[in-house]
Amino acid sequence: MVFIIDIGNTAVKIAVVDHLKVYDIRRCDATTFDIQFGELHLKYPTVKQIVWCQVGYFPILLKEKLQEHFSFYEITTACALPFKNLYKSDTLGADRMALVAGVPQYAKPGQGTLIVSIGTCITYDYLDAHNEYHGGAISPGFRLRYESLHNFTANLPLLTPVKQETFIGDTTASSIHNGVINGILQEIKGTRKQYKTLDVNINCLLTGGDAQVLHPELKRRFFATPFLMLHGIYNLYTFNK
Repeated sequence: MVFIIDIGNTAVKIAVVDHLKVYDIRRCDATTFDIQFGELHLKYPTVKQIVWCQVGYFPILLKEKLQEHFSFYEITTACALPFKNLYKSDTLGADRMALVAGVPQYAKPGQGTLIVSIGTCITYDYLDAHNEYHGGAISPGFRLRYESLHNFTANLPLLTPVKQETFIGDTTASSIHNGVINGILQEIKGTRKQYKTLDVNINCLLTGGDAQVLHPELKRRFFATPFLMLHGIYNLYTFNK
């Protein structure tokens, strides 16, 4: 059993995980991290290992404090991977590495997998039936799309996702919501259609902090996996241990 600390672009996840399940999970930011981690540590006092995965900002002093008191393993580009990496640049993020490493819990042998993770960005990652990772795509997530409409126009308001009853917007707000939400929905459906030309039986996984917004519309095509990242981080840790 280990503590997994997953630092994304907008939130920090702290979880207690082993090869069987995710036992506990907290979501916080850097300002409330000490309280949330302290509560988990009191609940699981025998856990001494931290597995660290970071793509967003985190105060270095807090990280160094943890390193003084716990065994510490960090997911980096130097990690050995449990799949063949065909990505052509050396900037593949630790988060995308972990997502792909989590696939074995959810895929059948001989089956390719498309992972769609909806967070600050929407990432698409493709692992083929031969366990070869090819890459995928990155596009703006909900918050980035809403913020860009607000920041780069004179009059459009800043909104947060609200599902609409119809795809025709009859107000400025409903038009923005439909443009963002329906735009992302059609993007994901179209991307899945493209990947099915590579593997008609492709396994499609939906994950990420904002995945619940679209899950009702995608549940027939995608299997929702809220813990895919955590499983992948744990798998990378055990593969490299």
